[in-house]
Amino acid sequence: MAKTLILMRHGKACAGEEGQPDFDRELSEPGRRSLKATLADSLAQLDTRGSFALWSSPAIRAMQTAELLKRALDDKGVKTGDVVEAESLWDQDEASFLQALSESDADTVFAVGHNPFVESLTEKLTGAVIPCATGGLVCIRIDTDALAQPTEEDAFAGRLLWFAQGPVSQDWKTLVQIEETLKGAEATMRHRLEAFMADPDDIETMHKFRVSIRTLRSLVAFVKPWQQADQNAETQALLKSVVAHTSRLRELDVFAQQAASSQTSSTELVEFCEAQAAGERARVKKILESKSTTKALKRVHSLIKDLKWKRRLEDEGLPACVVRARFDALVTGLEQDLEDLTLADVELTHDVRKKAKRARYAAENFKPIVGADAVGVAKGMTAHQDNLGAICDARVNIDLINGFLEQDVPEVVAWDLTLLRAQNEMFLYTLLRSEQQDL
Repeated sequence: MAKTLILMRHGKACAGEEGQPDFDRELSEPGRRSLKATLADSLAQLDTRGSFALWSSPAIRAMQTAELLKRALDDKGVKTGDVVEAESLWDQDEASFLQALSESDADTVFAVGHNPFVESLTEKLTGAVIPCATGGLVCIRIDTDALAQPTEEDAFAGRLLWFAQGPVSQDWKTLVQIEETLKGAEATMRHRLEAFMADPDDIETMHKFRVSIRTLRSLVAFVKPWQQADQNAETQALLKSVVAHTSRLRELDVFAQQAASSQTSSTELVEFCEAQAAGERARVKKILESKSTTKALKRVHSLIKDLKWKRRLEDEGLPACVVRARFDALVTGLEQDLEDLTLADVELTHDVRKKAKRARYAAENFKPIVGADAVGVAKGMTAHQDNLGAICDARVNIDLINGFLEQDVPEVVAWDLTLLRAQNEMFLYTLLRSEQQDL
């Protein structure tokens, strides 16, 4: 009498917490996703005729694997009934397992277990030495009568029909890491908004909130090639709409700090700048408290919580080397932009500064994926960002001063604003002159 045995090694499991029994370890999220994505292909050679049974080691990770296998078989129209716990698979008791197999009425038995049992039994039945990674399947046709009879040396009771190696769960781990990073960045943004609302007069609370939005926007932009296009675009648009309300406040805060630190500034100028910032702060706080902003940020939370990847990635995962290649291309493009940059080009300077920020945030937040050397790259990006930031701030300060001077301001304030404008203009002139001399 002959029957088919399909041995399967459980999917990739979590490492387990300290003191946790090995029996209780669960499938990791990458392990679960990789199995879900690849089981249909792994079962492509399955003969769907006859009756089926599905056995599993009672260990948690094996039972979870068996449930995923059952769903994949259901999709193929193969009915196995409930998963049956087989202690012999956990105990790695080959004799007890084979005895139960001989007594089974099923034409095909699926058995989800562990190594070394899967590899050892495969070799015992077929003579084939097959390294079976997590999630791998081995299909063996067995002469059950031969199992109970002594055989000659090199004679085996089974014949290997097919083998499907398990998926590389690391490729799905990359997706999980990206998701966790984005969720963490979104949570930071919400916490920093709460901090601003609790203490709006502390200018650092607004600054940190803006940085958190820029960070999240940069990370969302970084994953654009892999995320579903409509979801990525919607997330970016929502974040941009929120941060746009805070831009002028940040500009006024930076300007007020410069005015306060300048030796030429009068008390009247400092008070004027602080009043301008305070008025804008109240306006921004009201907007951030509004129903429209609350709705927008709730939608962002929902989008980040349920990230949608392109179908190819769901099916194949995302190798870390692809993420690194994206990061390297970003840095290479930035380095070329910096080499070609002319500081007199206002728009380009602003654009390159934004690219420097994106590279920095990607390096810092995706370090576990792109590699430890990204830390050094991030530091380099910080230097570029700070230098370009000082240039952009000077230009913004000049625009603010020009706007103030068009208003009816006290004479002493107007005079001090003019002096402050000259300081910013001299700063820019010195940089541009230095750049021309270098050329």
